[in-house]
Amino acid sequence: MDAQTHTLRLVQGLEDLLDQFPLSNVIRSHAELTEQTLVAWSERLRGLGYPGRKFWDYPAELMYDEAGVLVGAMFVLIQAAITETVSIVKRIYELNGQSIRKDAVMSLEAEINPKLGLSYVAIANGAANFYKHRFEWPEDWDESVSTQQQATINLVRVVGMSPKQDLADNLLSAVRAIANTSDGNIKDLAGLIVEKWRARLALHLRVQFALTQYP
Repeated sequence: MDAQTHTLRLVQGLEDLLDQFPLSNVIRSHAELTEQTLVAWSERLRGLGYPGRKFWDYPAELMYDEAGVLVGAMFVLIQAAITETVSIVKRIYELNGQSIRKDAVMSLEAEINPKLGLSYVAIANGAANFYKHRFEWPEDWDESVSTQQQATINLVRVVGMSPKQDLADNLLSAVRAIANTSDGNIKDLAGLIVEKWRARLALHLRVQFALTQYP
């Protein structure tokens, strides 16, 4: 298979909604379950008279912790889709005798949160890394860490995360940084970060590498 045909087929893979459907559907299922958990938590607090945090009962604490885990798992699934997309784009560049860094791919055609100056893709990737690696970080996030850890810490601080907040508070701040800027909700994340981004990338690559014909 020549390079142009191989490139075109990889671009078509980015465009193929059927390829994306299984993972996107699972992400949306996690989002729905998260929303159900948050509704149940809110109802629990209503029954308690909306007390301050230190007066939550044990079931309310468990529900909120569960919501945090669900959001974290959702971001890890989104990160898997991001990683796949980055790999495809990097391969396309290699086939055409070029190279591109991961961070450059993640900013290519990515929607930006105008208030934060961060792309939705970068926010989701950072949230996933926070969820996976937060136990490796120092408790105050201020001690000496690796360059990669520091980059993630810097990003999630901009999003509104803090070592003083719990898991759900931190991850929901990432959700708001993505969904609220498009008047959406948690169920919009798969479409915003995975599907729409991949579609814009595919169009960009078709133009960049003059892929105007189907094989």
